[in-house]
Amino acid sequence: MKKITLIIIGITLLVSGCNNSPEPVFDTRLQIVRGKVIGLINDGKAASISIAVAKDGKIIWEEAFGYSDMGNKIRATPHTKYGSGSIAKTITATGLMTLVEKGLVDLDKPILNYVPHLKMRSFVGFEKEITVRHILNHQSGMPSYCEVFFEDDPEGPRDFMETVRRYGIFTFPPGFSYIYSNLGYELMGYLISEVSGTDYSRFMDKNVFLPLKMTETKVKKRGRTIDHSAICYTPDFKRIPDYWASYPGASDICFSAHDLIRFGMFHLKDHLEDQAAILSDETIDKMQESYPSSNTRYGIGWFFDINEAGYRSVHHGGEDAGCDNFMRLIPAEDMALVILCNNEIGDHLSEIQEDICTALIPGFAKSRNQDQPSRQPSEAQRIPERLLGQWAGKIVAYDREIEVKLDIDNAEGAKIILSAQQESKIDLAIVTDNFLLGNFAGMIPTPDGQRHPGKIRLALVRQDDQLSGQATVQQWIEERQANFELSSWIELRRK
Repeated sequence: MKKITLIIIGITLLVSGCNNSPEPVFDTRLQIVRGKVIGLINDGKAASISIAVAKDGKIIWEEAFGYSDMGNKIRATPHTKYGSGSIAKTITATGLMTLVEKGLVDLDKPILNYVPHLKMRSFVGFEKEITVRHILNHQSGMPSYCEVFFEDDPEGPRDFMETVRRYGIFTFPPGFSYIYSNLGYELMGYLISEVSGTDYSRFMDKNVFLPLKMTETKVKKRGRTIDHSAICYTPDFKRIPDYWASYPGASDICFSAHDLIRFGMFHLKDHLEDQAAILSDETIDKMQESYPSSNTRYGIGWFFDINEAGYRSVHHGGEDAGCDNFMRLIPAEDMALVILCNNEIGDHLSEIQEDICTALIPGFAKSRNQDQPSRQPSEAQRIPERLLGQWAGKIVAYDREIEVKLDIDNAEGAKIILSAQQESKIDLAIVTDNFLLGNFAGMIPTPDGQRHPGKIRLALVRQDDQLSGQATVQQWIEERQANFELSSWIELRRK
């Protein structure tokens, strides 16, 4: 019996990273969730998972499992720093709103009022109508953009002015549609620097991290060593080199679960004694509201939704090469949760956070089958008459134009030819009278566009006899778990 007890103790130390560490803060209502997390570590699904949960103004669970550095057998703790991924957007938005409260930035003024020297291009006009709020809400008409620069990349990080010259474009009118854009939040980071006259990193230290006592949160910079940080891994635990964006704001922050849960508690208006009120409660509410009322998806740095049981939450994920994170707040229940991982764990991430909410909020979970109509097999998608025919035009990339021919009919579907490339069939995802979304095998032959194999996604809007919108190169680097999305303007006319 003594031997069995020692084995159990050893396993507990391995998965929780608690060797010679204080006893973790833990609420027994979460025992089943904890067991599932331990199972993920033991089954080789995750290198490490760091979790923090707060309820009614108190941290009720704070614990880490597995290894932050597998090669050196360094165990993760709640104070281990993880790459932020896109959760940095919520933090950047918080910093920006401190400037709004001081009257230095107006959300509904044109962004060009604050950064007039940036060489951004609108192919649809409305340059002076694109506001700071449009950028924050992902409603500016700026297309998809995702790009990172690894430490062994000879080019990068690229100068931000050059990135804006290449990809700072607007392909739809402001307010036309929600289009998630990392470059938009890099612009917000740059705006903070321009308006404050202070480097983004120093501004965030002084105006967000230190006042909120987030002492384990830092902005990533090339050449800066961040102690006690988790190594990023592929799903099969191969180390991923360090990387950076062209400019911080959309990502490039490192934080611990302990710091991030306290950040969440600030946005729950828990008024912790050691945190300064860097924003008023009214401003915090504005960040989380649906404004205008037609905006039902993304506020100022926060996604929002209402689950099937009627609980409204604000949240943000943070998926990047070798990091998989989630932060959710349920304001009506004064509850926040944070989950940080140093490799991609897929659906397990959403399952963990759903299990935490279900354990703490009676009635939170509603059966996915309840009140859901049974799905009937859909008929083959028929292309509307208005889109049928032959179209010709061009893709306008940052350094060249590419001739495009598009042929659409209901017998053969949609086929496209780019310049001298072979004809490709378009896999159509959405087709209406005035909109077409699909992807095809192809390449935009800029230096960036042909760096890695991939495909091209089209998002086209019809106006009379013209189709226009964005053509986005999509590249996936498996060995580095990195996604690239580089967009250009496309315009076609009916022949």
